[in-house]
Amino acid sequence: MKKLVTMREALRDQHLLGDALPGPSWSAWRTLLIAACGEPLTDAERVTFKALTGRDREPGEMIETLLVVAGRRSGKTKAMSLLSVFLSTLCSWQDNLSLGERGLALFLAPTERQAGVARRYAEAIVDHVPLLQGLVENRTANALALRRSIDLETQPASWRFSRGFTSVSVALDECAFLYTADDAANSDTELLIALKPSLSTTGGPMLLTSSPSNMEGVVYRLWKRHHGAQGDPRCLVVQADSRTLNPCLRQDVVDRAYEEDAVAAEAEFGGQFRQPVTAYLDRAVVEKAVDRGVTGRTRLPGVTYRAHIDVAGGTGSDSFCVAIGHKMHDAGRDICVVDALFEARPPFDPDIITKQAAQLLLQWGVSDATGDAYAAAWPITAFAKHGVRFHTAALTTSELYLHTLPLWTAARVSMLDVPRAVDQLCNLRRKVGQGGKENISHPRNAHDDLSCVIAGLLWRLTPVAARKPKIVSPGVFSNGQWWGDAAPANTPAPNGYRQGTEPWRSYVGSRWPGSNPFDREW
Repeated sequence: MKKLVTMREALRDQHLLGDALPGPSWSAWRTLLIAACGEPLTDAERVTFKALTGRDREPGEMIETLLVVAGRRSGKTKAMSLLSVFLSTLCSWQDNLSLGERGLALFLAPTERQAGVARRYAEAIVDHVPLLQGLVENRTANALALRRSIDLETQPASWRFSRGFTSVSVALDECAFLYTADDAANSDTELLIALKPSLSTTGGPMLLTSSPSNMEGVVYRLWKRHHGAQGDPRCLVVQADSRTLNPCLRQDVVDRAYEEDAVAAEAEFGGQFRQPVTAYLDRAVVEKAVDRGVTGRTRLPGVTYRAHIDVAGGTGSDSFCVAIGHKMHDAGRDICVVDALFEARPPFDPDIITKQAAQLLLQWGVSDATGDAYAAAWPITAFAKHGVRFHTAALTTSELYLHTLPLWTAARVSMLDVPRAVDQLCNLRRKVGQGGKENISHPRNAHDDLSCVIAGLLWRLTPVAARKPKIVSPGVFSNGQWWGDAAPANTPAPNGYRQGTEPWRSYVGSRWPGSNPFDREW
């Protein structure tokens, strides 16, 4: 890409882009656009730049990604349209495009109608400037064809359709409101994966703008990683309230919004991510427990490890997960340490994954583990084939979450740095049902497989669970012995077994085989 004129010169020249963002109210946006194009700022502009990005210096080169997290009516859509026009008309891409290839300046949003707003801004800027209007070759309902083999085009934000072309820029508006669930048909993650290769040939920028939503999805992850001085210089992240970027917005409108609903107004006009009021755990609490950069630990000699399993069948959307950990004493407190997390995402063969999970457990010296009552006795027989006893936990998943909540709030958890697990924990919701009973569950189209096994592990590591784990399992005869929990003292041993032997002690809390051997005793 070769600039025919700098962004600063274009914004000053009334015959180019000088009328697009005029006057003092657009000064903050002009500063951001100049910096995004890799041009130097003045000392006064750097003060504004630092206030908006948390960085002392501008990137010094054309950015790869620009993320603007700002309140409503802040002018972000129009500003990104102007940047797209600059890249399409006042920059040459001939060295980046092959013979017959046309570069696209794309406008996308959760709906095509929303994306059309940005393209209409861009088209109006082009039509306003006679010099730029002369570059127009053809117009359609969704595209504006320009000379130098560039098209300004609106497309639906779909990972299926965002392939097979070369882009000079991609403007994705209101991207915090795309689907974020991993199993969504058109998730934000899959969309960005599909879009990024289209920019690899030209080196054009990805322009992401949105008012903030919940603390989830690619927008929050990019903000978390790159906002401030610690971020990648070529990934510029801006966060601001509406009036900082648009001083013309009436203060009384903002004040009334805060009076009516302060939580909503903080996101809509304040530019701050929403902290769900019904969240099971505050994200700050979970992230405080995370050991940064530690995705797994090594087994320590002389340490007893526990495990909890969430079994899945290999179809559908649920994962097969295992959590392994131990308890340590530090500064007069017991700390529950998560040492290993295992996840197999569908599709998979449950027999193969069960074998892999059992091998992992035995590597950590764990010969028995707990899990939920999935598929009746199948997990017991499946794990017994590989030398691992599987017990069904008496607590439901929601009860596990409630039981382990004090461990998080008391900072007694040492968590692995696994973003998927952290997101699942933070996305859990608290709901009070009839009779005042509280229930913890994941939102619709979301998952809690990893968070479930972490809660189960913490339950196993708590003093009550370690002293008298409330686990019940039906007994299964496999590999020459009974697998399950040991029978009560007054229960006769089955034929061929002597009271006090290991098979006897391994069978607690379940009936000996009879008319229905898989019925629970308690």
